[in-house]
Amino acid sequence: MLGYKTQLKVRKLHRYLAVFVGVQLLFWTVSGLYFSWNNLDDVHGDTYRAFPKKMNSDINLTVFQTALIELKNNQKIDSIQEIALAKNDLMRLGRISYFSENKLHHQLIDLDQNKLRSPLNEAESVNLALHSFTEKVGIKNVAYFTEKNVALKHEYREKPLPAYAITLNHDSGVVVYVATEMGEVTSFRNNNWRRFDFLWMLHTMDYKTRDNITNWVLRIGSVMGLLTVFSGFLLYGLSSPSLRKIKNKNTKK
Repeated sequence: MLGYKTQLKVRKLHRYLAVFVGVQLLFWTVSGLYFSWNNLDDVHGDTYRAFPKKMNSDINLTVFQTALIELKNNQKIDSIQEIALAKNDLMRLGRISYFSENKLHHQLIDLDQNKLRSPLNEAESVNLALHSFTEKVGIKNVAYFTEKNVALKHEYREKPLPAYAITLNHDSGVVVYVATEMGEVTSFRNNNWRRFDFLWMLHTMDYKTRDNITNWVLRIGSVMGLLTVFSGFLLYGLSSPSLRKIKNKNTKK
């Protein structure tokens, strides 16, 4: 009788666990299938992206030292993160990335005129976006994003700001993001990426930022999944006729 009561309790536990875990398991399976059958180049927009060419080696590197001295005279610099060449085929630009009062800033350098320059304006950003796309397309919309108007779940989250979002007139729904202080294209976002991102949210169970795979919802869901599996094994052991026959034979001996 004790075995029958235990079986009922395990069956009840297994049933309730399966209701929750079954739905999440469906999300994990569907998203996993989408991830494994998808081309990441399409997701990242690389299929239609014209990557910038390497810059010629005739660069006067002393311009970076001169620019850094001028920058120090005008800005309080705590530390330097990076001195680099901007990935931009339309303009020869360098960049100094530095921290000032614990905040990261980027300063562009015009390598042709050997002087500091302002961030990219809207026209320069639009031209760069069009140049970075392999097909000739038109412009649907241009938006300007800063830290104040980028939502936590926005597709351009955790990327350099400020930035222009240039929506191209293309079937893929592509939006090219150009970080004005970086002087380069930083992201391609298309409909494939948006589907991927939504399914990634369901897969990681991070419904807030979509990128935190150590959240407690996922941890609890994983534990409940294990409990469902173990309770199923236990239920099989308690209710299996084959195992019951083996147990009875051993008892008689």
